[in-house]
Amino acid sequence: MTTPRSFERRSRDTARIVGAAVRSLGTVVRRAGTSAPATPAVAIVAISLVAAAVTGPATLGARALPCEVAAIQAEAPTGATITKVAVVEASGARPRHCLVDGHAVSSGNTVNFRLALPDGWNGRFLFLGVGGLAGTIANLEPGLARGYATASTDTGHRASESGWASNRAKEIDYGYRGTHVATVATRALAAGYFGTAPRYAYFNGCSNGGRQALMEVQRYPEDFDGIIGGHPATGTPMQVGRAVVYQKMLAAPDNYLTADALELLSKASLAACDKTDGLEDGLITDPRLCRFDPTVLACTPAAQPGSCLTRGQLAVVQQVYGGVRLKSGEMYAHGFPPGHEGGASGWRQWISGTDAPVARDDGRLAYTGASLPAGYGLMDFNFKFLSLDEDDPDYDWRQFDADRDLPRMRTMTEILSPTSPDLRPFMTRGGKLLIYHGWSDPGISALGTLAYHEAVVKAVGGQSAADTFLRTYFVPGMHHCGGGPGPNQFDMLSVLEGWVERGQAPGAIVASRVVDGKTVRTRPLCPHPQVARYRGTGSMDEASSFTCDAR
Repeated sequence: MTTPRSFERRSRDTARIVGAAVRSLGTVVRRAGTSAPATPAVAIVAISLVAAAVTGPATLGARALPCEVAAIQAEAPTGATITKVAVVEASGARPRHCLVDGHAVSSGNTVNFRLALPDGWNGRFLFLGVGGLAGTIANLEPGLARGYATASTDTGHRASESGWASNRAKEIDYGYRGTHVATVATRALAAGYFGTAPRYAYFNGCSNGGRQALMEVQRYPEDFDGIIGGHPATGTPMQVGRAVVYQKMLAAPDNYLTADALELLSKASLAACDKTDGLEDGLITDPRLCRFDPTVLACTPAAQPGSCLTRGQLAVVQQVYGGVRLKSGEMYAHGFPPGHEGGASGWRQWISGTDAPVARDDGRLAYTGASLPAGYGLMDFNFKFLSLDEDDPDYDWRQFDADRDLPRMRTMTEILSPTSPDLRPFMTRGGKLLIYHGWSDPGISALGTLAYHEAVVKAVGGQSAADTFLRTYFVPGMHHCGGGPGPNQFDMLSVLEGWVERGQAPGAIVASRVVDGKTVRTRPLCPHPQVARYRGTGSMDEASSFTCDAR
């Protein structure tokens, strides 16, 4: 049996958890643009946390229950079922832990989750998001290595499950609800297992995981104390932007952006923009300052093959940079800033693909190989099953017109797109949000994230109010959730812990570029609207040679 902690420590924890539970029971949660009373699931986890705090064993990090199905099921909230448990021995940085598989009931569906409960628990809970179309559960080892009780979910469907996107309940769970019900279940299970509720709860995700992060902030502000949303996907606007690009690129053979064309473009944009930050270092620090005109690469009669871009290729590049505007002039799908288009993880991976499309009988191009550009594969699936309010597998995205067809996408946009900037409920309860995005992300526009940040600042009452709970970081030269020539390794979770737990408001965060296991460059990531400026002395490969200044 575990040894009880002191009465004083238990009383403090109990008071904190009871207070959190009372707030959960009385909270008003924003969803779908309306207000609704707290869900029964929120009430269940609140009550279970109180019970765990008052009655459970309380030695921090000591295992209070045997790692057995029956024992853990006894602590499960209503609607949660444990299907499998196993003791996993320590290996490398991963501690010995109890691995729990189960599912939670949502309206019309069940949502699978996995929870890892480590020996030497640090008293915290971490939920990890998943990428793409979900259907899988994240690798829990990064959280386990830090001592977190760590969880994830497939969001209510398996990747191998055909037809899931024709089921509205599963679409809603993928959109937002599945993450919430899995969070409620796994937090309660962690509390029951350890005999005391986690002192702090965090979320971390990138891409679709970043979209999950923003959905949690917007719809379920009581779920987490701190949230990290990297490269947040935007749902419908993102897919619309991709469709319009492919309408142009696959219209004729001369429009296709070959690997050579992308490398030519990347070298030209770097040459035009590298010095805009006052330092020629092979990195575009702030592409908003760049005035690169790709038409300087236009082919002339005397141009050598491979040394220029065709008229069709230039039209595609300009579409990628320009985004999609409605006839009203409103920017609907943000374009991508110029810079660092080349490389294996750049436009080739997300836009053009490693396998070239083939010509159809009508002269247009089509992808036929197994290896599709990431953006194309997601766009094509979404337009068939996740964009239109009523599925239409025969819908041809080549015929898409934003002004005409967006009304057919209203319901699914509400389900999938985390567009609400009103984060006041999360701000008011003391939550903290870190957003980051690589400027050179070829899959999701960093300019869209910038526009969302600015909309949040306005919605919550200005910069001073936003500074109490939000920081957004833009990473130079970073591709989608990693890759690219920029400094793409950094520790946001430690920064978030310091802000949530000790009130240490984030400033600059040091990021590293690592090649073959060796750190070759470090740079400060500055909270927007600040940018990194070279001090004028010192190595351009050392973060200490830079300062964060207003743009």
